[in-house]
Amino acid sequence: MALIPQSFIADLLNRVDIVDVVGQHVKLKKAGANYQGLCPFHSEKSPSFSVSPTKQFYHCFGCGAHGSAISFMMEYSGLGYVDSIEELARSAGLDVPREERTANDVARQQQAMALSEVMSSAADWYRQQLKGNTRAVEYLKGRGLTGEIAKRYSLGYAPDGWQGLEAVFGPYSNDEVAKTLVEGGLIIQGEQAEGAPVKRYDRFRDRVMFPIRNPKGQTIGFGGRILDQGEPKYLNSPETPLFSKGNTLYGLFEARQAIRAQEYVLVCEGYMDVVALAQLGFPNAVATLGTACTANHVRMLLRQTDRIVFSFDGDSAGQRAAQRALEACLPLMSDDKEIRFLFLPTEHDPDSYVRAYGAPAFEKVIKEAMSISSFFFKIASEGHELTTPEGRAHTHHAAKPLLLSMPPIALRTQILRELAIRTNTTPAELEAFCGLTVVPAPVQKQAYQPTQARSQNNFSNTGNRQGAPWQASKGSAKRVAQNIEPPKAPTDLAEQMLRVLIQFPHLGKALDGNKRTLALKAAEQRSTKAHALMQDLLSQCDLVELVPGDAGKPASVGAGSFAMFQDQLSRSELAPLYEVLRKRVMDSDLDLDGAVADLDGAFKKLELTHLKQEMTEITQRLSGGTATEQDRARYRELGEKLKFS
Repeated sequence: MALIPQSFIADLLNRVDIVDVVGQHVKLKKAGANYQGLCPFHSEKSPSFSVSPTKQFYHCFGCGAHGSAISFMMEYSGLGYVDSIEELARSAGLDVPREERTANDVARQQQAMALSEVMSSAADWYRQQLKGNTRAVEYLKGRGLTGEIAKRYSLGYAPDGWQGLEAVFGPYSNDEVAKTLVEGGLIIQGEQAEGAPVKRYDRFRDRVMFPIRNPKGQTIGFGGRILDQGEPKYLNSPETPLFSKGNTLYGLFEARQAIRAQEYVLVCEGYMDVVALAQLGFPNAVATLGTACTANHVRMLLRQTDRIVFSFDGDSAGQRAAQRALEACLPLMSDDKEIRFLFLPTEHDPDSYVRAYGAPAFEKVIKEAMSISSFFFKIASEGHELTTPEGRAHTHHAAKPLLLSMPPIALRTQILRELAIRTNTTPAELEAFCGLTVVPAPVQKQAYQPTQARSQNNFSNTGNRQGAPWQASKGSAKRVAQNIEPPKAPTDLAEQMLRVLIQFPHLGKALDGNKRTLALKAAEQRSTKAHALMQDLLSQCDLVELVPGDAGKPASVGAGSFAMFQDQLSRSELAPLYEVLRKRVMDSDLDLDGAVADLDGAFKKLELTHLKQEMTEITQRLSGGTATEQDRARYRELGEKLKFS
């Protein structure tokens, strides 16, 4: 097996124009240096999708989707990584070269291919078995499903036998066959007694089968529902190299178009809810896979739509599931998103409710579902008596981790103020209890007003809402009480350098040890987060492969390599901070010459500040009578340097 060389991928991204690639699927209009359009990955009415021809990169300021031309092909068309490269190469008239992979790479790819083929073959066989089993067909008809819906979701049936899949894959006694089936979770291998044959048998028996598909439509797992009474009612595939419950939603592949058309997604608890709702006119439903809603689930859904409605049973289990969903949603909230919680009567699930009261009634309860703020207050105050100091204190204690998990957005401010009213306290007291930054009242006649519009993913240590993007919040209330001064160097230089380096990583790779030390010191004056970001970014720059320059020019990276570098940064532990920084440079028209000048200027200012600080320290020793002859010599040397600075 062979691997596509990274050098070819970089060359391909330099040759194709991302504006042309995206423009085939999205209507783009020129907007300054970039192009704008409606994001194809979530529903929106005003364009927030930006495509940069200079950086060969796209970014949606609404849902956060971003990447190169390769990423766009994968996200929009559902193609795999290699298929996307090959498609772009064909459009550019290039042949895709290959280089040999390591033995481990080959083994992993072969395992994934083998599992994918096995899951597809099993899904086909289960589907054929459904056609010939009257009992299973009658069960589905009894649930109101038509053949059309069964076909759309590729429903099947696992016969009531112990080795049914042998009809497809051969005898389970064949260790090679059994190994792949066990890895895919299709059969179970029991404990082997000494001298006895290995016991291998089907995991799914006498169950209606629901294939679970990835965004490309490939079967990666199964859910099986028992036909009669018995436990467990639902049985899922185990975790496999292809399938992870925390990263997969049942029905998302089938529901994507409907979600965009309906402009919201309905999240249910079971496979049958999803399929039955599609039958009843709600094809925009998905389900978690027998596990709690995770942050990854929420991210996937917010890429599709700005509105999520969670539907849970009204019993205690449903309440617990809803609380876990709330905890997954709060860190990802923004003021343009809407998340609601629908609790049906205990005797109903979504399917039975629609059948009992009709689709219009279900649409009505969806619109009237509890807002995320209302559910927040319910969870925080549940079981606490707000008429007593103890009850109000317990409510504050329950609300604190929820508030701390939220980004510093307007919704958090509104929830905090409402909670303060309900608990007979002040927002400032509640903020102090939770450890949130206090937002001081505006001061008249301020000499300087920092920019107020900041990203929700601030670089500050504690959600600070004033000053530079990663300005430390310590003493902010005191500063606002006086006339606010513009930030002085070198506090502005950290952001300047970060913005340059994220666009031109080869400049960071070329920095010597002294300049790296200065850059880290400047970032450290901002905050610990800014320092960590600078440290990581310099390390990331060191990993960049340089392209030799032409006609005596220095080595550099091409425009397409900006996108590759952003893909590299997205794998860092600090990816959320890079996301914030990337948003701020998307509209930048900074060229290489300007970047070099900006970086040189920043370092000259830092060096000058460093010299002045050193001179001040020596002056203090001179005035205190503790200076040495070496100090006096250094003082004269610094004086000469500063004279010509």
